[in-house]
Amino acid sequence: MQDAQPAPQERIFPIVMGFWQARALAVATELGLAELLAEGPLDVDQLASRSQTNASALFRLLRALESIGFFTQTSPRVFSNTATSDCLRKDAPGSQWPLVVHGLSKGSGPSEGWDELEYAVKTGGPSVRKTFGYDFWELLRRNPQASAAMNGAMRSASVAMTPAVTAAYKWSQFPVIADIGGGIGTQLVSILDASPSSKGILFDKPHRRAESISHDRMEAISGDFYESVPAAADAYLLRWILHDWDDAAAAVILGSLRRSMKPTARLIVIESVIPEGPGNLRRQ
Repeated sequence: MQDAQPAPQERIFPIVMGFWQARALAVATELGLAELLAEGPLDVDQLASRSQTNASALFRLLRALESIGFFTQTSPRVFSNTATSDCLRKDAPGSQWPLVVHGLSKGSGPSEGWDELEYAVKTGGPSVRKTFGYDFWELLRRNPQASAAMNGAMRSASVAMTPAVTAAYKWSQFPVIADIGGGIGTQLVSILDASPSSKGILFDKPHRRAESISHDRMEAISGDFYESVPAAADAYLLRWILHDWDDAAAAVILGSLRRSMKPTARLIVIESVIPEGPGNLRRQ
């Protein structure tokens, strides 16, 4: 017997609760609660003192998060980390701290962008610009903390994707591989490690280049893919780039690549594809 499907009205409340949970998670991460509990359980009064919060309000926050698997009470009003909340520590293996800070904390861009979604829908313009006066990429250039959180978030989000992309294609057939908009180079380094005869070009904005991973077969080059990209590569990789732009802007980026690519070069695009009708995104 199949489980009964929720009524239409019942589908709304979990979405609203999801927003509440996301804000609670963001605040707990910003306060460093998981870091404070790294050495073991603490009474909520001690935790409030160390986090400079109100003990009563903090208790309610922790109880809300306990209900979804973040933190647990080892005894009344004494909390410790769970395996999930431990991932909110900055230096924990598999840390998701940068993903939460980038995606949910004020000042990083995405949170403000979602707050101004109505503006984007009405105008077609970038919602982040309404808050900051410039677009998301300029925000990252001006705000090193937001840029660092973005880089960390991309590493966190791509833990599974990076090796999958490396394994999915015969990269070793290309003497030179250019990762366009490749951030700090996580994907390209993975490809080069699996392709000892290949060399790589990591291409991104100057402030991203300054944070890039070092690799003896990878050259980091600064530039703007709207204008031009390096012309020496045999393969060009665009991973999670085109979805950031509307069709006209994406056409400019692809045109820039086309002008620089030699006739024998290949373009490999890794993107999330939205299927027709209801369904989850799929990456291709």
